[in-house]
Amino acid sequence: MSLNKTRLCVAPLSSRIVLARFGKDQSVALETRDAMNEFLQCIVEYAFSGDMPDEGEVAEVNFGGGNEQFELTLRRVVTEVRT
Repeated sequence: MSLNKTRLCVAPLSSRIVLARFGKDQSVALETRDAMNEFLQCIVEYAFSGDMPDEGEVAEVNFGGGNEQFELTLRRVVTEVRT
């Protein structure tokens, strides 16, 4: 299987990130698989250099090109332990 015809996309009906495989027609996916959790976990891993962040810790990821620049801010949520 060629990875050239596999890419991450946003599924139009569910608004979820999916891993999709395409054939000759690059506008029609032959098969898809939900990849939302894996995608988000990769962003966290990338932003925090592979370390589990402490509660409340913040990291920023900058990306884009030309006049389309973005900054993504990630913060690990402080959770309360219920007893």
